[in-house]
Amino acid sequence: MRDIFKPAFSLVIICAVITFFVALTYNVTKDEIRHQELEKLNTAMSEVLPEGKSFNEITGEFDDAYGDIKVDGIYESANGMVFNLLTPGYGGDVTVVVGISKEGYVKGIRLGSNNETPSLGKQAEEPFFTSRFKGIGTDTSVANEVDSISGVTITSKAVKKAVQSACDLFNEYKGGAGN
Repeated sequence: MRDIFKPAFSLVIICAVITFFVALTYNVTKDEIRHQELEKLNTAMSEVLPEGKSFNEITGEFDDAYGDIKVDGIYESANGMVFNLLTPGYGGDVTVVVGISKEGYVKGIRLGSNNETPSLGKQAEEPFFTSRFKGIGTDTSVANEVDSISGVTITSKAVKKAVQSACDLFNEYKGGAGN
């Protein structure tokens, strides 16, 4: 019985040391990781709403309001709003950043991190698809205005649903708290 305690104790010590170093690594790198994520988001925001110079985050007003669409951030500038949304796609969550002008028209969208199929679902990131959303009014049905990509139905529908949610959020904000 004593022979079991010595290896077990050694394994516990090894696990504790490894856990300590993993936690240390996380604490050392978390600020840099967050900084890189914010840089990617700022780049995406400037692409989808080029006229926007500085963005102020709107917090807590719309959390969990749109079913399976997760609101990861809403940002406002003098020229419009940017919505950072997560929507379930074929390969997991797809990040969709949507820029809407203050007049209520989609200025652009950009897909962020996702695990969609490289030869199919990733086509939704291409300009031939994302440009289809440009100029759509927030009072329009996105599903009726934008055609899906053949063979990429799930991802296409996910992106269209996210853009529709951004339009609805924009209308809700401008119709209520934003005025």
